[in-house]
Amino acid sequence: MFFGRSTNQRQDSSTFSRSFTNTFKFKLSLPFFSSKSQCLQSMSLQPPPSPRRMEDIGRPRQLRRHKNTPDQRPPAHFVQRLPVEILALVFIHGSEDDAYFPVIVSHVCKAWRKIAMRTPALWRRITLSPKERMWKERIRRAKACSLDIQLLPTKAHTRSEPRHADLDPYSIQWHMHLVLPHIARWRSLEIVFPEYGPYLWKAALSRCCATRGVPAPLLEDLRLVYRANDDPEEYTLFSGSSPNLRSATVNGIRLKWLPSLFANLTFLDYTHHGFTAGHQAVQDVIEILAVSTSLSELRLTFPRKPLASLPSRNEPVKTRVSLPKLQSLHLRVEGKDIPFELAQIATLLSTPSLTSLRLVDLSRSYHSFASLKSFFYIYALPPSLRSVRIECGWYDPRMITPIVQSHSRVRQIIVKRPHSAEQVLNLRPPPTQSRTKKVSADSTTTCSSLPRNEGSTTGVSDRQFQIQRLNVQYFKAR
Repeated sequence: MFFGRSTNQRQDSSTFSRSFTNTFKFKLSLPFFSSKSQCLQSMSLQPPPSPRRMEDIGRPRQLRRHKNTPDQRPPAHFVQRLPVEILALVFIHGSEDDAYFPVIVSHVCKAWRKIAMRTPALWRRITLSPKERMWKERIRRAKACSLDIQLLPTKAHTRSEPRHADLDPYSIQWHMHLVLPHIARWRSLEIVFPEYGPYLWKAALSRCCATRGVPAPLLEDLRLVYRANDDPEEYTLFSGSSPNLRSATVNGIRLKWLPSLFANLTFLDYTHHGFTAGHQAVQDVIEILAVSTSLSELRLTFPRKPLASLPSRNEPVKTRVSLPKLQSLHLRVEGKDIPFELAQIATLLSTPSLTSLRLVDLSRSYHSFASLKSFFYIYALPPSLRSVRIECGWYDPRMITPIVQSHSRVRQIIVKRPHSAEQVLNLRPPPTQSRTKKVSADSTTTCSSLPRNEGSTTGVSDRQFQIQRLNVQYFKAR
């Protein structure tokens, strides 16, 4: 008993001596300060450690585990709460802009991969390239879904290689053999050759133009572009049968325009191949438009080529074509002036439903076209017109007032000149009881930025334009 007390007393005395020694060492370690406030501040920055029990010094503290209950779990992200159908639709829209998007989303997580693998429409886009194994797997994952075929030559990786290493007929034919057995499943076909190469159309379309070829019953969109083509051969696609074709972009190729192929078109972007010129080129385009009378949007371009290689026509074309459903017309010029063929075709078109006209200058000329006035002498704007866009060489300051005076249904005029912002003039119908025509304008540009023409006066009052008659008759009178 006495031995136990002496032991406890010794432990208490040793503990007291240790704490006293530590305090004394701490006091000695303080530097000498010039003032009492600095000393107190230093002591407050370095407080002594809190006292611990003797039995806790030899072992670390035990931390309690946090128990996760269902109520305390963080809320799931809203993407994880989206229905599977919505996620699949988002994936499909993303794959339209990036051919490798399906591969990306299928590697995010297990749930997204499961959705991607069970969405055949996500894998329908086939961009032909040397990665043959990958595209075969994507065709397999598309199952019975229709396919979107693209043949876009890839760029070279080094400077020593050609700009497009696979732009040769052997590579093109090798790429096409992968998808030719699936012509009946094609929903769209896009072939673009950015540079010259011999026999490229023959290598790409030989199987599609075979006499016993397979039709394309599901084809809806066709895009064939090869501006540097020097092959005047005429091609007949898909055995002359593609009843669902609605959109076509043709540039640098001669196609046999059959009603069974192109009668149901609603959109046509046609750039003349250049193998014919003059009246013969006009006749070719008129025959094309006579077949595709259901068009709602038409874009025409006549590029300048050095020499026509096919026989020409000497007699002018007098056959008129009616496009009763046409609502948008784009007339595009690439050179320094309006081609004769484009102006002649415009006079042969009957467009009673036309509401939008775009006069496009691809060369962005600084001056007006030399034959601009002659063009509007022979081409009369349809009375149903509501919107006009005029670009660069098509623009003349004397045009704005005659358009407003002769076409009361026009509600918007857009002017685009080189190195300047678009000038948008929104027009309102003129009042019926006023003697003078006042057209109010809500424009994205200021009124002073609109050019004033000679021979006319334009008064600006309360954002209104007072328009008088011009001395120059620009449009053909009806």
